[in-house]
Amino acid sequence: MATFPISTSRESLTDGEALSGLYIPDGEGNPRWVWPAASNKPVFLRFVQPVNWKQRGFVSVVQLVFLLRLQRLVFKSMPLGPDYNLNGTDWAVFTGTPGPNRKRVVMDSEGTITKEASTEMAVANLTNEAFFLQQLQTLCPSPSFIVPRIVQNGTNALTMERIANRGTWSHFNGQHTKALAELRQVSCTTGPVGSWGEWENIYERINQLRNARHPEIPSHLVDALLHLVLTEDMQPVASFGIAHGDFTPWNTLRTPNDRLGIIDWELARTELPLGFDFFHFHLQNGVMVERKTWAEIYHQMQQKLTPETRTAIFGTATADVDQYLRLYLAHHVSYYLSVYQKQEEWHQQIYWQLDVWSDAIMALAPPSDQRKALIGRLFALLNNKKYAVLKMDNDDPQELPADSDLDILIRKEEAHELINRLKAFSGLAQCRVMQKSFMMSVFLVLEDGGILNLDLIWVFKWKSVSFMEVNEVIRNACLSSYGIRVVSPRDTRQYLRFFYGLNGATVPAKFGLGQDHSSLPPVLTQNSGLRGWGNRLNYLLDTARTMIFNRGYVVTFSGVDGAGKSTVIEHVTKLLDKQFRRPVKVLRHRPSVLPILSALRYGKEEAERKSVATLPRTGTNTSRLSSLARFSYYYLDYLLGQWYVQLRYVLRGYVVVYDRYYYDFMIDGRRSNLELPFWITATGFRLIRKPEFNFFLFADADTILARKQELAKDTIVSLTQRYKALFERLGKGRTSSVFTSIENVELADTLRVIREALLKKTA
Repeated sequence: MATFPISTSRESLTDGEALSGLYIPDGEGNPRWVWPAASNKPVFLRFVQPVNWKQRGFVSVVQLVFLLRLQRLVFKSMPLGPDYNLNGTDWAVFTGTPGPNRKRVVMDSEGTITKEASTEMAVANLTNEAFFLQQLQTLCPSPSFIVPRIVQNGTNALTMERIANRGTWSHFNGQHTKALAELRQVSCTTGPVGSWGEWENIYERINQLRNARHPEIPSHLVDALLHLVLTEDMQPVASFGIAHGDFTPWNTLRTPNDRLGIIDWELARTELPLGFDFFHFHLQNGVMVERKTWAEIYHQMQQKLTPETRTAIFGTATADVDQYLRLYLAHHVSYYLSVYQKQEEWHQQIYWQLDVWSDAIMALAPPSDQRKALIGRLFALLNNKKYAVLKMDNDDPQELPADSDLDILIRKEEAHELINRLKAFSGLAQCRVMQKSFMMSVFLVLEDGGILNLDLIWVFKWKSVSFMEVNEVIRNACLSSYGIRVVSPRDTRQYLRFFYGLNGATVPAKFGLGQDHSSLPPVLTQNSGLRGWGNRLNYLLDTARTMIFNRGYVVTFSGVDGAGKSTVIEHVTKLLDKQFRRPVKVLRHRPSVLPILSALRYGKEEAERKSVATLPRTGTNTSRLSSLARFSYYYLDYLLGQWYVQLRYVLRGYVVVYDRYYYDFMIDGRRSNLELPFWITATGFRLIRKPEFNFFLFADADTILARKQELAKDTIVSLTQRYKALFERLGKGRTSSVFTSIENVELADTLRVIREALLKKTA
């Protein structure tokens, strides 16, 4: 059969009279499958290998249309030029998938299939397919599987006999395993991973991807691919052999006698890692058909890899499957990214692949900085969506400080989808989502301890007041030099004026707006009438959600003077504020709804000054009666104040941090000028709320004295022992509260323990 250039135009290609044809269009409206209008058989369905219910439904509908002779009413018509000058009416043409490997496929009434190439890559692939089909006849004369027989091998075309089939197997089974085992036995070499001949091609493709960035290919994916290659151990031994290269359900047919028919050998190679076709089958089917995440695909592969299957595919049941999987990804991802780099028109399935490839590579070769990788993943997911980032300007998103968050304007429906995709990130340890009527706050914790906070906003709101129009701001967004859509400078200025103005605050100087004292612009009309009442109702509901689902908690720090509480509290409050994004209220020893006793005599300010200047444990009170009266006053402060703290702070999402707590009355009453037996203060503790987190900081006496010389050495030792015993006992008796004693010598170690404990609160 003669070769000809591919035509996808609906216009006639001849000046003379043209035959009439019917076609099914692609996503752009151009013909995808073409056949003569006079045909009463849906020959083009032979191109379709249905592997899911949607494809099977499509086949059934088309068969019904032809049975009822309604094809001229259902399908679009087009004139057939000389490109379609084929014999008879029982033929069909697949015009090919756009891209550098495009080719037209013709199926005629004689039972042959002809592939016709129109690009250099397509010609090379057809030449490769012909070579392997001929080689298999020699190297594997009686295989369990069937391959097409070559009828004619031309310069730009390859004609083969069509393999009769009754569809395909949608899942990997024993027939596939047997075929891969036979291919392994045909040709298999073993050597160090570093001796693999494909490394040079992989490096060349990655360098090309890095040097000529494609706007649709996420830079983090290319960087992750390079990281995968650079971190691969080149010393271990691996085996390489013949692989089909595109071993998928639609290229592995089920013959009438249940044999395996393998077609489309264009990407076959003689030196690919064992397991290549096994991995490819599951990856392509999982992405293209089943729409699974990488975690689901990987789990499915592990289930299939029984000892018998491992032995058949890899030659041994103890093969390092993840090593072979990394080699597969290095070849497969670099190859197809280089193909897509040259492809002008992208179909949706490409974006699906990019997402799964990112997760796969990060799972098998964890990045050195998971937060950077997650940010890269985030913007890759946003790449084909309408969004805009607030207050970013022209910053590199992957270089944001650890305590910086991201405010992203996006549609509500897409915000939900985005969160679900981020949850599949391989390095994610925790994800906490707090939804309100106008936004979602997302708190992401990574396995390496990194934290990323996101605000996904679909309505600009301050309490019950709406301001600005999110969709308009998104439309006005600019593209930064890093390919990120950022809110325009004009809209940013407008937003800052609203945000700080409605809060009664001045715009910080760092935003460079100067002293703008102009009045606020008028707010939206949706703040009046029924919409206004709706906004007020939503504000009340948002407040209720916070109280129920995002309430705060109480953290206490105890320890003798010199244990380092003040320094630790300073760092913890910063951690809670900047990374955990929690408002913090610090209280000293007690709730203080009642003033300190000396304020009754000296006044509040003078009493506080004297309290700070007085050394601990220097009170002279020795009276049990006086101590009981003093303790009763403090105890009343705790009884009343604990509820005030809950209502005023905890229910509004605050974290309340106590610098010393009620435990001081139980262990070190002298510090509060009390002389009471332990059983009195311990009994009173039964009515006091038990904070969620309680940390006792200690160090050896010499270390304490080097910091502060306020207590005697034996006093430090005695108090430390009593505190540790109390925390141990309380920790055993309560499962809802954390009681942890930490030796505070190295600040970083102390903060790490506290941070890990607090992070569990976000789970």
